[in-house]
Amino acid sequence: MKLIQNLSYKIKLTLGKTLLVALCFLPQLSFAVEQQLDKETTLFNQTFSWQVMMGISVFSGHSPLKDVKQEDIVDYLSLSLMIDLYYKGFFIQSNHRRSVAITQGAEVGYQLHVDNDWAVDILAKTYISGYDPELLIEKKDENIPTLEGLKEREIGDAIALRYSRFNDDAIFSIDFANLTYWSKANGWLIDVYYNEVFFYKNWDIYIGGGVTYYSNQVMDYYYGVKAEDVTNARSFYDPNTGYKGTFEVYAQYPISKKWSFSAGVTQTYYSNTIGKSPLIDRQNITQFLLGVIYVF
Repeated sequence: MKLIQNLSYKIKLTLGKTLLVALCFLPQLSFAVEQQLDKETTLFNQTFSWQVMMGISVFSGHSPLKDVKQEDIVDYLSLSLMIDLYYKGFFIQSNHRRSVAITQGAEVGYQLHVDNDWAVDILAKTYISGYDPELLIEKKDENIPTLEGLKEREIGDAIALRYSRFNDDAIFSIDFANLTYWSKANGWLIDVYYNEVFFYKNWDIYIGGGVTYYSNQVMDYYYGVKAEDVTNARSFYDPNTGYKGTFEVYAQYPISKKWSFSAGVTQTYYSNTIGKSPLIDRQNITQFLLGVIYVF
């Protein structure tokens, strides 16, 4: 029963935020943009199109939080529903160039401008994975001193303005995101990412890397320790700005018309400002992912 409850919680984190953002964002959109191109990004076909996929994957990777480790089977499993919907500038889409598309929700947005080699979008998405200290302690069946008594750090949803640049099979993007109205984290972040696809036989291989820069408010919410939260295992910490760097290789291989195999490895580095937090155990994290994707 505990295994089912934990897996259900993961599914809710993956799908619930995406659906909530979509429902809140949809009434604000108008369908006015008529100029579209057929590219694998936030650009669209000239008519309505949609696709629904289910991802089942096994992943391995340490958490940056102290004393938080993968122990139960459910900690290694991820079940997600990926929705892609396009209509005249409006979109709900998963990022198929990255392994995080299997474990995180979709992006919801509207295309403001598109040209042959660049575009500007407004979107809402999850940029930061939150954590619930109480749930993490309950899952481990023993105390985690650095997390005991802390309030939940909610998922970092934000509204962002994205500039994208296209070059053959490569995409470069910059997101300017504001968490103030969508998350308790408050503050802002800048997310820069580059990705290029290579084709080898039936393999699609995506190689990418980027940097996410966090403001003081974001750092304080996720990595800071306030005076009232200080304990023997948790000292006061008021961080300045910080950043996270990532490099990843993600590949897909078609098994049949409906099924495809996916695999990926992601290397993440957290800045010293994050690493010095009493909540954090390590600055370098390597994650591996293996899974299958079913297209409905």
